[in-house]
Amino acid sequence: MNRGIRLFFFMVFWMVLAETINMERLWIGGVISLGVYALNKDLIISNGGKCFQVVKKISCFVTYLFILMKEIVIANFQVAKIVLSPKMNISPEIVKFHSKLKSDFYRTILANSITLTPGTLTVFMEGDELIVHCLKKEYIEDVLNSKFEKILLKIEE
Repeated sequence: MNRGIRLFFFMVFWMVLAETINMERLWIGGVISLGVYALNKDLIISNGGKCFQVVKKISCFVTYLFILMKEIVIANFQVAKIVLSPKMNISPEIVKFHSKLKSDFYRTILANSITLTPGTLTVFMEGDELIVHCLKKEYIEDVLNSKFEKILLKIEE
C-alpha cells in the first residue's frame, strides 16, 4: 500500500471524526493526517508479514479479554457456591511457578489476571516467579496450565 492510499485512509478517518466537512477542516485534517503519518511511519507496516503480525496480536488480545471475562464470571459462581454453602468446602493452597513470559509487562498482566479471577490471588511476583494463593486445591492445575499465559505467549512472540 503506497503512501497516498495511507494518507487517504487517515483523511477519511479525520472526516468521520470531524462530523462536518468544510475547507478549513479538510486542511486541518490534512495537516494532522500528514503529521500522524510522519510520526508513526515506523509503526505503519509496509509489508504484509508485519501487518499480519499486528492483526494477529490484536485478535489474540481481544480473545484474551473475552476469555478473562468468561473466567471471571465462572469463578464468581464457583466462589459464591463455596461461600454460600453451609459447609465451606475449601482447601487453601499456595503454589509457586515460573512463567514462560519474557516481558515484565506481560507477566504483570498475567499476575493481575490471576488476581482478578475469584478464588486465586497473586501474592508475590519477582522475575519470572509467581506465588499464587488458591482457595481450593483444584484451582492449582488451572494456574499451572493457565489459558492466560498461553495467549500472552502468542501475543509476546
